[in-house]
Amino acid sequence: MKYPALVLALSLQLLTSGGTLAPVDATEVKKRALLGVCTRDSLQQEPYSKWFNKNYEAYTPNSEVTAQLGAATENLQIKVFFGSWCSDSKRELPRLLKVLDAISFPSENLSLIAVSNVDSMKRQSPDGEELGQEIFRVPVIIVQQDGVEISRIVEHPVLSLERDLLAIVSHQDYTPNYASYVLLSQWLTAGLLSDENVSTRGLAKQIDRLVSSEGELNTAGEVLRGRGQLQEAVKVYEVNVALFPKSARRRQALAKVLQEAEDYAYAERTLKRAAQLNDNPDKLKDILELLEEVQEQLREQEAASEAARSDDET
Repeated sequence: MKYPALVLALSLQLLTSGGTLAPVDATEVKKRALLGVCTRDSLQQEPYSKWFNKNYEAYTPNSEVTAQLGAATENLQIKVFFGSWCSDSKRELPRLLKVLDAISFPSENLSLIAVSNVDSMKRQSPDGEELGQEIFRVPVIIVQQDGVEISRIVEHPVLSLERDLLAIVSHQDYTPNYASYVLLSQWLTAGLLSDENVSTRGLAKQIDRLVSSEGELNTAGEVLRGRGQLQEAVKVYEVNVALFPKSARRRQALAKVLQEAEDYAYAERTLKRAAQLNDNPDKLKDILELLEEVQEQLREQEAASEAARSDDET
């Protein structure tokens, strides 16, 4: 049996399935975040009940829409990935449950999974329920029929939760927010982001019309980086730089993941260009500090390589 995991400041550990204990970042403890599979009872615990009950009571679903929706939910399952630390989740999750209550949606067909926001577990749950789901932003409401995903609502509805759900279950044309993530997920499945020979410029042209802001792909890159998929994260950041070539921030983000991947020479070039493009004096210090750090790491790397070559020659 799985239990909802409430991070407690005294334990610095997380109770997960089977009664085992897994370490949790101290930042997560400070936030007292729900993690893993949970139930509505979990949301009635403090401090979650404060925002859950307030937003649940404040929302009134459209009765005409829910009447249509209730007649079309047979064989449906709904899986919700959310963050108890996330303002969008705090708003949309109570509203969703209010809608589902209005149509008497079977509780056994609803799954609630709370994910983390710390760097090492970005958008992840302790038992890996998010694996293969490509959760880049939360909440994500995945609508399935007989276990197969039909569509999803990402972060917030396009119109309203009940109208979006009706469009999905009625198989109407429906495009979720952050449509770029659909294509990004396809690239991950096809292995395009881990193939060094795949053209960054070509990928950028494919996804350009779907990206609405600089932060959209950057968020996805952060998630991949947190999962340890550094090669894929680098490719995503490179695509973002190609889409926003004059952005110093995007190059700085790319340089950070390159540093983590120990590609210090590429990170150095990227940061030098970021410094040239930067138009914010307050941000220049951060860029230059990171550049200095990367250059030191590059010198150490080159010295180690030179020492290895000398050993081979002798």
